[in-house]
Amino acid sequence: MLEKVTLQVGIPLQIVADSGSNLKKGIKLYQENYPQVIYTYDVTHAMANLLKKELLADEVFQSFLSDCHQCRQQLQQTELAFAAPPSQRAQCRYFNLERLVNWATSLLNCPLDTLYQLMPLTDFQAINERLKEKFLWLDKYQNQLPSWRMMLKITRSLEKQLKTLGLNKESLNKFHKELSFLGISENLEPFKQSVFSYLESQVKMIQDDRTILATSDVLESIFGQYKRFSKRCPLQELRSMLLTIPILTMNLTKTLIKQALETIRGLDLSEWVNEIFGQSMLSKRQAVFSSADGDMKTA
Repeated sequence: MLEKVTLQVGIPLQIVADSGSNLKKGIKLYQENYPQVIYTYDVTHAMANLLKKELLADEVFQSFLSDCHQCRQQLQQTELAFAAPPSQRAQCRYFNLERLVNWATSLLNCPLDTLYQLMPLTDFQAINERLKEKFLWLDKYQNQLPSWRMMLKITRSLEKQLKTLGLNKESLNKFHKELSFLGISENLEPFKQSVFSYLESQVKMIQDDRTILATSDVLESIFGQYKRFSKRCPLQELRSMLLTIPILTMNLTKTLIKQALETIRGLDLSEWVNEIFGQSMLSKRQAVFSSADGDMKTA
């Protein structure tokens, strides 16, 4: 596929991807023919994997995740549902750890008066008992929460830098300066070094003073929006809905929409869609089953 794209649009300067074994193998084979192409390990995926590697082996953190999940289940459909932990996404858990860590920190620091005000119809004593019953388990994680928050701050600092300023030979110095203000404890030094090792490995791929991309977040966001929008279709298929992708990259103004509606006829658009994409799955289904539906009679 990469070879076909190359014949159409030319040799790319850079490939940004995660570290999936199938992708890495394909990129490596491609670089054998085009060694000038830079492969960049997407910073979002890289930081999530570093967190996963560190925290997956942390029994305390895994216990924290389990307790959060159990607490959320217990609080559903109760008067304390508003204070329940956020849901955990099975496949992207380490991309969204802030939600859980920030939830625990906020709840531990929340004044009791605030919770009393949110439950005006419940007796104070009853509220205290319910809070102890459902949230006392958080106390055992108070000492670990600052370290987890700092780990997240380190990774998010690098993500913000590279997503805003791009990746270049000055990235290491800028990141080192950024971390100097965080006051990182000694026990997190190995984790900090693993983040620096990632950054060093990516910077050394750059042979000149150019600035390159460090993430494919924008593309992933566009495809995510496309997937949400395409769910409206009765049958999922790669057809005219693909036209929403370029629209998502545009600044749609009233003037532009007005011009499009006045210039392009709906009939012409339908004919073009059928010419390019062929007959839709829905129309084919209707052609097969419409007669059967007509034979059905309501009792």
